Amino acid sequence: MKVSLFDRFVSKQTGEQKGKLFFSSHYMRAFSELDTAGGAAKEQYPDDSKTVDDFVWALKDSYRTRYKKALDEQQPMKGEAQFFLSKDRMCAYACLFPPLNNGTELTLNEFLEDIHYEGINYGVLEEAIPQDFALGYLHIFPVARGKPPRPGEDGKVIELFQRRKNMRLEVQSGSQVDFGQDIPLQPIRKGSVICLIRLPKDGTDGVDVTGQKIPSPQAAAAYIPQGENTAVERGGRALTASVDGILYIENERFCIHAQKIIDGNLDAFQGKLQVSGNLYIGGDVDGGVVIEASGDIVINGKIGQASVTSTTGTIFVQRGIYGTNGQTQLAAACQVQSPVVEWANIEAGTSVITEAILNSAICCGGTVYVMSGRGLIADSRIQTGDSILCLRIGNLAGGRNQFSVGYPPNIPESWKQMKEELADVQATLDKLWTHITGLRRKSFRMTEEEKALLEQLVVQRDLYTEKRETLAADLKTASMALSKRTKGRIRCENLYPVLDVRIGRLSKEIISAEEKCNIHAEDNQILLK
Repeated sequence: MKVSLFDRFVSKQTGEQKGKLFFSSHYMRAFSELDTAGGAAKEQYPDDSKTVDDFVWALKDSYRTRYKKALDEQQPMKGEAQFFLSKDRMCAYACLFPPLNNGTELTLNEFLEDIHYEGINYGVLEEAIPQDFALGYLHIFPVARGKPPRPGEDGKVIELFQRRKNMRLEVQSGSQVDFGQDIPLQPIRKGSVICLIRLPKDGTDGVDVTGQKIPSPQAAAAYIPQGENTAVERGGRALTASVDGILYIENERFCIHAQKIIDGNLDAFQGKLQVSGNLYIGGDVDGGVVIEASGDIVINGKIGQASVTSTTGTIFVQRGIYGTNGQTQLAAACQVQSPVVEWANIEAGTSVITEAILNSAICCGGTVYVMSGRGLIADSRIQTGDSILCLRIGNLAGGRNQFSVGYPPNIPESWKQMKEELADVQATLDKLWTHITGLRRKSFRMTEEEKALLEQLVVQRDLYTEKRETLAADLKTASMALSKRTKGRIRCENLYPVLDVRIGRLSKEIISAEEKCNIHAEDNQILLK
């Protein structure tokens, strides 16, 4: 480049017309070279395509002005560096214009000084610049790159428990209870971690090619789902339980319904276990244990020889009641729910929900539901303030059942006693027992996987803390006369003798097998259909 392009083709003697023609053709040829250089730069640095395109437009405009000035003034013009910053100032590009009118060449040191005086002082590509500079004029290349800001990490909450809703144990009808499903209660101990909390982590600020700081976006703190009876501890890194109880989700927050929790079996307790509030027992209850709680009672195993009372709530027994004659008592202010009731005396304020009743005595203020599973009642005595609904009464072996429906049982004295003991109710769950009962029946034949599943049932639970509607049928007061008309009835698909029926003052002994019975009182007599 000892002789400039201008000097090679234009002299002082060039005519005006010839000068104009060359002026047009020359810078158009230069523009073509710039387009080619821009395409090469975009191919090599595709992320900078927009910047390169903008630079090419600026170079063409500058080159046109520079060339016209050289043509007009006929003065030597030194080789010149052109620079361009991207809009975000994160990269800087350069291009060398050739000298004109026998002007001097631009040296590398001068080029590096130009970079400095243009205020490009961060991220200068010192190793690559000499190679790009040596490629000569009208070559487009990067000369500096900034450091982009590195974003931080937003806070995060890792939930260690399932989001189970606050469930109520008491239901309005037997059809709402499925004993084939697991009970979704989640007992939790005070101090247990509900959620792990990752605090927000700041990012790293960036720097543009002019040395100005580019702040990193501020990391956001995580929403902590803290509800009743929970606390943020461990330096803000954990949401923990403040009390023993049942964990549930409400309004997108973890809450705990305070509750006494007993892990494993309860079969050797001396004296009477009295609990204010709700009670959860993780295993079986047996050995003559006496339990009284003011709230709901959930027994995750089975009941053998025991006395269990809930003075204001519901009793739910997950694996069934297999009692001892005269030694197994349950009393609940609301409901008693169990897949099987054998050799037990039960008092329930509102209703009893089960799949089979054998050799038991039941006194219920509302309705006895035996509508799922076997739906069987055999060799039992049942008194209900409302009705008895089942699939089958009696069996082929014979025996005797005694039913009294439609009026408060044991009026007037027994009714008052039942109201005082209406708290011995155990929690229930929709869709629970079919699968659990099937596993229990396998006994020693259970696989390890099935055993693990049973263990999960012990730890994965959720409490119905709010009661459903008030009692399905309030017990009639002692002033209710037995002569009043009642809607109480006994419904079943199959009846095997013998069945003694009492509705108010009316009584009847049924000694024949019957089908599709709807036993009720009408016109001062007991009808079967």
